[in-house]
Amino acid sequence: MSILHLVRSSQFNSSDFLQCIGVLTPGDQLVLLDDACYNLHHPLLIAAQEKLFPQKIAVVTSHAQARAVTLPETITGISMTELVHLTFNNDSVVTWQ
Repeated sequence: MSILHLVRSSQFNSSDFLQCIGVLTPGDQLVLLDDACYNLHHPLLIAAQEKLFPQKIAVVTSHAQARAVTLPETITGISMTELVHLTFNNDSVVTWQ
């Protein structure tokens, strides 16, 4: 069963990203949006990459751009439309706020 994990808050302000990483399984998908874009430069991103294939981690591009956060080469940028498609391509969705 695949789960789409939507992380919305920065690990610099809450522990949601850490808790999310703790429950990730190899079949899951992780998307960073809103202030979670700041997690692209947090050391915990490496822990997420160790649990998931690189193509299973994405960030909403417009949200990262609004926060002047650059995307690492290993992270895929997606649009809001692509995010909606991901919600249909996974068995369930969990939002970490």
